[in-house]
Amino acid sequence: MSRVIDAEETKALIDNPPEGLVVLDVRAPEEFEGGRLPGAIMINIYDADFIERIGALDKSVPYLVYCKAGGRSAKAAEVMGQIGFTDVVDYGGGWLDWAMRELPVER
Repeated sequence: MSRVIDAEETKALIDNPPEGLVVLDVRAPEEFEGGRLPGAIMINIYDADFIERIGALDKSVPYLVYCKAGGRSAKAAEVMGQIGFTDVVDYGGGWLDWAMRELPVER
């Protein structure tokens, strides 16, 4: 089971990442293009091949998963745990919380 973290913990993780950290955005492409957390990669949870694409990732590195407001990232983190990922944290506040706090973004 993944742990849900807040904006403060998320920023600390991004600012001082553990080796191999993957910041995983599970929103849709248009959401991702509108702005994202620094260094994020995107795999849309609604894509038909989502589980296949997630399964192809390195299970030995840490992951920070987020979406718009926490619903999709919670589902993604749950799926990741079910298929063998052991170090997954879920930024529960998501993009809306991050942007509201005016934290650093990439566009």
